[in-house]
Amino acid sequence: MLVSSIKNYKNILNFFPQLDIVFDYILKNINNKTLDGKYNITKSIYAIVQTCEPKHKEEQVLEKHKKYIDLQYVISGKEKIGWKFFDKTFKTLKRYNPKKDISFYSNIPDTYINLKKGEFAIFFSEDTHAPLCCQKTVKKCIVKIPVKYLNI
Repeated sequence: MLVSSIKNYKNILNFFPQLDIVFDYILKNINNKTLDGKYNITKSIYAIVQTCEPKHKEEQVLEKHKKYIDLQYVISGKEKIGWKFFDKTFKTLKRYNPKKDISFYSNIPDTYINLKKGEFAIFFSEDTHAPLCCQKTVKKCIVKIPVKYLNI
């Protein structure tokens, strides 16, 4: 997992230069006026802009992806995301759905990440995360990046 501000994107590119196209897209196209929906960045990378209500406590479960890395960028509001590194002790709540690239787990997050406007978190395949643990509506952009794109 990686947490930072869009203001720091150039430093992130030192580690992941492949993300240049993602940050460029966010900086040029994503703002408060961007409508909710799906936006193709390349053939394999896409962004989903959503205005979301907080999840109820029982819906705040950990999720994991195999094919895609999530870059979750806050456009407005504040987001609180639970996090826990995936290991063999996880209890499956919903088995992996290959079409949706998601599985859910009943484990409790180890920590929570608080993000505000202009900040983002990148969740890799081994990072389970529980989004929308926030208190109020948040507008965010979730960029789906194929794992193979970063060569990790």
